[in-house]
Amino acid sequence: MAKRAVIAAGGTGGHFYPGLVLAQTLKARGWQPLMIVRRGDQALPTLEKEGIAASEIDLTGLPRRISPAWPGFAFKLLGSLRLLRRILKDFHPDAVVGMGGYLTFPTVLSAALRGIPRAVHESNAVLGLANKMCGYFGAELFWGLPPAHGQGALFGTPIRPALHKPGQKVPARRALGLDENRLTVLVFGGSQGARSINRQVPAALKALARSAPGKIQALHLAGLREGELREVEKAYAEAPLSFQALPFLDSMETAYAAADLIICRSGAGTLAELAAQRKPAVLIPYPAAASGHQEINARVLEKAGAAAVTLEKDLTAGLTPQLFDLLLSDKAGLRRAAMAQAYAKLGLPPAAQSALKLAEAVERMAHDT
Repeated sequence: MAKRAVIAAGGTGGHFYPGLVLAQTLKARGWQPLMIVRRGDQALPTLEKEGIAASEIDLTGLPRRISPAWPGFAFKLLGSLRLLRRILKDFHPDAVVGMGGYLTFPTVLSAALRGIPRAVHESNAVLGLANKMCGYFGAELFWGLPPAHGQGALFGTPIRPALHKPGQKVPARRALGLDENRLTVLVFGGSQGARSINRQVPAALKALARSAPGKIQALHLAGLREGELREVEKAYAEAPLSFQALPFLDSMETAYAAADLIICRSGAGTLAELAAQRKPAVLIPYPAAASGHQEINARVLEKAGAAAVTLEKDLTAGLTPQLFDLLLSDKAGLRRAAMAQAYAKLGLPPAAQSALKLAEAVERMAHDT
């Protein structure tokens, strides 16, 4: 009889995708996975296409401040625990894994109450609230980034196979319609975009390009939020540099391959991709991220020498000189090369091995009981 695993990976794409890859890897190794997702999750068609079973839970995240929403959250949490108790009883898993996010805690707690081996994957450099709480219920901990405080076993964060290895620069630029010989800066702020990045990065690049006309080009992914693409195009207007602005790009592997430098947020999934691609980056942490985890993530890469960090509040004054050092100074090329090599200091496994290491850990965890 096939071993069975329950994987809680709903809430956001940053939690879902690593969970999906783990489920796919376990399935390929003869396991029967069941994904726990939020009710109406947009990922359900993907799971159906992949032939992976899913159960939906009606739950939202815990309000971090005193809020009238607390009673409603408590009611939904109790209902989720009752449903999860039935799911675990009927499915009878050999292991339960939470990928972080608000679905992790009730799933792992339900596993603890039934004595099922359990673990959590933390893709950031600091524990999120749900994963921290799971530690009190005997959950093993798998780190995706080197922890900012203390030690931990590094498993990496699974990413799409197309991003496992760096691509070739010239073919990528040709595919995107970019100049083959210009320094290329890739700018993005996530699927919905980031207003501060979309407004202030073009201004910094325009100021930089005035000192070296025709040397720099930008590929700027504005995000899907209504009006952002138009605003980005307006921000680059009359700039002495060529640019291409798009709302999004499916083939991010091509965008990474084309770039000499990346300017982006510092979510865990993005950093896993940067590490796999060995790309020097200027990281602009999202200031409202829970517990400041994006800045903590960014500082881990900065400490290793793989990235520079500019806080959002410092963009106006600090970004242009930072970009000059990495793009136009006499030692800019050497600095970028050193940043690319510095990813090795993080000690992360090769991207292609992250899901395999996680699957092997789940198998060991189930075997030891």
